[in-house]
Amino acid sequence: MRKKGYILLVCLSCLWTIASFPQAHIIFPDSSQITSDRDSLDLLPHKSVSPASDIQPQSDSVKERQRITVWKIDERTGERYETSIDTAIYNYQRTTLPDGYSVAVGHLGNLGLPLFSKIFFDRKEKSQFVFYDAYDPYNKNPENQLFFNVRLPYSRLNYQMAGATEDKEERFEGRLTMNFGKRLNVGLEVDYPYARGFYNSQAAKHIDWILHGNYLSDRVEVHAYASTAEITNYENGGIADDRFITQPDSIEQDFKTKDIPTKFSKTWNRLKTDQFYLTGRYNLGYRKEPVEGGEKGEFVPVASLILTSRYREQYRRFLSYDTAYVDQEKQIQAIDTVYRNRFYYGAVDDSTHYTSFKNTLALSMREGFRDWVKFGLTAFVEHDVRKYSMIDTVGTMRTSHKENSVVVGGILNKRQGENLRFNIRADLGVAGYNLGEFRAMGNVETGFNISGKRTELVGEAYVKNLKPKYLEENYHSKYFWWNNDFGDIRRVYFGGKLFIPFTNTTIRAGVENLKNYIYFDENKDPVQATDNVQVFSIQVDQDLRFGVFNWNNQVVYQTSSNQHAIPVPTLSVYSNMFLKTKIVNELTLQLGIDAHYHTKYYVPGYEPALLQFYNQREMKIGNFPIATAYANMHLKQTRFFLMFYNIAPLVMDPDYFSLPHYPVNPTLFKIGLSVNLYN
Repeated sequence: MRKKGYILLVCLSCLWTIASFPQAHIIFPDSSQITSDRDSLDLLPHKSVSPASDIQPQSDSVKERQRITVWKIDERTGERYETSIDTAIYNYQRTTLPDGYSVAVGHLGNLGLPLFSKIFFDRKEKSQFVFYDAYDPYNKNPENQLFFNVRLPYSRLNYQMAGATEDKEERFEGRLTMNFGKRLNVGLEVDYPYARGFYNSQAAKHIDWILHGNYLSDRVEVHAYASTAEITNYENGGIADDRFITQPDSIEQDFKTKDIPTKFSKTWNRLKTDQFYLTGRYNLGYRKEPVEGGEKGEFVPVASLILTSRYREQYRRFLSYDTAYVDQEKQIQAIDTVYRNRFYYGAVDDSTHYTSFKNTLALSMREGFRDWVKFGLTAFVEHDVRKYSMIDTVGTMRTSHKENSVVVGGILNKRQGENLRFNIRADLGVAGYNLGEFRAMGNVETGFNISGKRTELVGEAYVKNLKPKYLEENYHSKYFWWNNDFGDIRRVYFGGKLFIPFTNTTIRAGVENLKNYIYFDENKDPVQATDNVQVFSIQVDQDLRFGVFNWNNQVVYQTSSNQHAIPVPTLSVYSNMFLKTKIVNELTLQLGIDAHYHTKYYVPGYEPALLQFYNQREMKIGNFPIATAYANMHLKQTRFFLMFYNIAPLVMDPDYFSLPHYPVNPTLFKIGLSVNLYN
């Protein structure tokens, strides 16, 4: 295995050398032709999108700007915000890896398996159905959906592949959208990751279908969304002996990764989500005087009446056919030996069911309908009916719980103009389970030009008083059983971002104080940190360019006042060193090496029976780079890449664990292709 690795590394070095020589007939264009800013974190949504007839296209190529308009919506109010489709020329290969989700990521190795960001401020609030949080980058929601207005049918096909037949990892994504007249658009999407796994009992499969559409006119705006998603992933509990990774020479036999023993087999987590979403806006307004020769004047919306409905049904099942019996005072199943408690006998088969039916009624005053109206204002009331069911005390019947929640709130925002934009939101639970829950959050953006370059400054803050989620307080299963009475979680955050164009530097900093923070302890039980916990983070993104040579870096420093409650690595780094240029006029080439790295700390462990990450104190992980060598290319409407993943073990002692007892995939070759079609 080691010899093959050195051969691959030598081949890559030769390719790099060839690309660097002028004899290779590479055309070096001026920087304006090859510069493409790396994606950045937008703390503020972009400005509102005008009605369909006035939408300004936002995409990454001239042809797309002529044919495609794309936006996202606010899930609560249906308001539209301009965005762009995924046609970035550079760093496409990074978006195909679990590691690409953040600067530092904890994951189980395979594509499609649970993961979390080791950067604390990248993490979202817990959802009502906490089991799906571990799949956050793969989850589909109306707020993340792209909606379209196209002159011609548009489709996109993505495919990526790694490994041989027995351990192949694949992902296929497809999108088709078309207009029926100027006002109606309908689209269909599919996402199908399927990874057989490079380690034993580690396969994962997702199948997501999405149907979406929108109807836009002066008076009426409607967005519809329906999706079904299924996840099945094998659970192996991690490898049984870490020396197979860290000290392979000490194993006195040849082995493949599939031969490494794992803690259990024939065990699965299965999840399913069905969603139906509909939002409608009726615009009140007036028409301007018709222009000379025109049929009618432009419609100016003044206010909107909004109704939004969302139904979500989610299901999770944990089961095992690892039914071999072992003697441990009395006969128990093999998987039972891993856990302290057993609350019922027989094969493990736990399931939890959740439904939510949420309706929101809102009234909005539109920004800019008069010159003196410098902001938009929205007020809303929201009602949510939630139902849960799980096994009861004997494990053969089910218990159920139903709760209601009524929330009122408002939004004050200013999205037009260059010198000042802001977005302030607040909501308050006034009845039901969320009585007393409170959120107030806001961000403000300003900027100024120096020598023709714009410096941007963003500030953000929030104050939250959150109720514990029902499943954090109540859960029944074979191995875990709790009925807690937690207090409200209080969170106060202040932070900001500064972009300096002269040095191409972005600085982000934030500090948060948390009271009654809920986490899973060493025993994998939910507990509450009654003391205050402070988390501070500062991130510096620095992009350097010298001709065709580029070096992009993201460095994150974090500190937590209670590493038992919120463990974080002190230093996390993502570094990407590459050449970018054009070959024979049409083909854009990016050739580089990147790496993710963080200092050692007690990385949270993963518990399959809960689909949660828990705070362990037995094993530190870090100080090892997860490095990738790649060639990323773009030709007209096609992107493709070649990649060698996890190449550091070829030149240093292997220690490539992402979580305790969960190594990342071994060194492997991966390819990917993305094609955009306009016809």
